[in-house]
Amino acid sequence: MERLNNNTLISNYSTQSSPASKLSRIGFSLTLAAVFLGGLAVSGLSSYANAQSMSEAAIEHPNWAQLPGELIRPDCVHEIPKGARVEIGNDGDLTGDVTLNGKLIAHYDACPEKAIITRQGARTQGVAQAQQEETGNGWVEDDQWNAPVGGSDNIDYVGSNWTVPEYPSEVGGQVIYLSNGIEPSSHKWFLEAALEWGYNGAFGGNYYTIETLLIGPSTVYYSSPEYVNPGDSLTGYSYMTGESGNTTYWESVIVDNSTGYGSEGSYWVSGQHWTWAYAGILQAYNLNSCAEFPGSPRTSFSDSAVAHGFPNFDWYSYPNWKGAIPGYGGPTCHFAVVAASATLDY
Repeated sequence: MERLNNNTLISNYSTQSSPASKLSRIGFSLTLAAVFLGGLAVSGLSSYANAQSMSEAAIEHPNWAQLPGELIRPDCVHEIPKGARVEIGNDGDLTGDVTLNGKLIAHYDACPEKAIITRQGARTQGVAQAQQEETGNGWVEDDQWNAPVGGSDNIDYVGSNWTVPEYPSEVGGQVIYLSNGIEPSSHKWFLEAALEWGYNGAFGGNYYTIETLLIGPSTVYYSSPEYVNPGDSLTGYSYMTGESGNTTYWESVIVDNSTGYGSEGSYWVSGQHWTWAYAGILQAYNLNSCAEFPGSPRTSFSDSAVAHGFPNFDWYSYPNWKGAIPGYGGPTCHFAVVAASATLDY
């Protein structure tokens, strides 16, 4: 298991006094002032037509892996060793290079088949969610913000805290993700810190794990998962560590504050404009009943924070969070999003 400490996680900030002092003050608990807006609970919003269902897509690809936001061949899902860096080329094209201490340690060719995208911003054309009486596969709800960053600026930090919920009372092969993250305006890639329940076709099982992921149209990279238990306090965040030309360097971290163990990954991505922040996301796949959701019916992503202006890390005082429930195709449960507190009910 990998034990993380505050010095480890803020080491990349050592030459930048403003974010370093900020993170040293908040530590794993992110005790900067929480953002409270007069948000409304959102329920039942959907803007997507039903075409081929994700249930049908899963049947057509029975051995594919269900990663956050996409169904993909498992041989296109790659675990990245601690300290290694994943390099993504211009316009989000895959370079396939993984380096460690400046040396090439792995090269992955592009996946021979495109993934089937299920995340709401970049859903594969012609593929939408199943009808309500079918199996749920997709984004259930989220708390999001399209930040008003200029063309030469990016979101450079997103982070929040949440608690590992109780185990589902029914187990039927479902895969659940509770996460936060960032996305570029192109919607080609997604960087997130995630809590997972279930076996996704590549890793996991009937237990909770934490990991970070960089998810693209034809590949997924992830950091080594760690086991966590219900009731454990989590902190997940992604932040920029450098930039060169149109390449941004990212570190994504998720840690179990109750044990000190965690998972982190380093990702280099070129040609993307990072504008979308997600304080909290709930996804569910292969879910057939409300009892297959986590036993705790509510998850709050507290102390959500967003910054921009690297290397200065200017912290937004009042992100305009908006709740969304796009329709995942499964049973209708107690869905609601309180945007001001990034609270997701299910």
